[in-house]
Amino acid sequence: MIVIGIDIGLTGAVAAVDSRGTASVRDLPLIADGKPRKVTRAGKATTMQPMRLDGRGLLLLIREFVPIGEAALIVFEDVRARPGGNGDEHGNTMHSQGSMMRSRGIVEGVADITRLDVRVVQPQTWKRHFGLIGKPKTASAETARGLFPLLAAELKRVKDHNRAESLLLAKWGQGVHS
Repeated sequence: MIVIGIDIGLTGAVAAVDSRGTASVRDLPLIADGKPRKVTRAGKATTMQPMRLDGRGLLLLIREFVPIGEAALIVFEDVRARPGGNGDEHGNTMHSQGSMMRSRGIVEGVADITRLDVRVVQPQTWKRHFGLIGKPKTASAETARGLFPLLAAELKRVKDHNRAESLLLAKWGQGVHS
């Protein structure tokens, strides 16, 4: 059985873990969304290209991990818009919440097209399973490196916590589906 874990978001990732212990992880595919625009940050003007999750790219990636006819489960977090924010810890602006919900919709649509089983999980549920409640994102990467030592090189940067969380979602899904 192959389990696909998806950490939703523009900096998210998708991982595949199978019953033999083989694992793979990739960043979610993105495509340009509109025209580039000029932005100023810290007094420096740059050009920014808005991006969105590439549904076709995600479908092709899932099919690379799970050939047609192979049994699989897709697991992703139950991300939701939080009007009250998250203590402003994660930049939960109206724009970022909208982007997250748009990405979730794309993931759900792609999952429907694959006709694979889907399990949506509360963040607290899978994080509690790995002892990550209340810990920083770096703890996810440390846990994933311990479980998947062959992927340590793909989990070495601080921003690789999204890759780590997709792996952990897939690993959690293995336990639920066995």
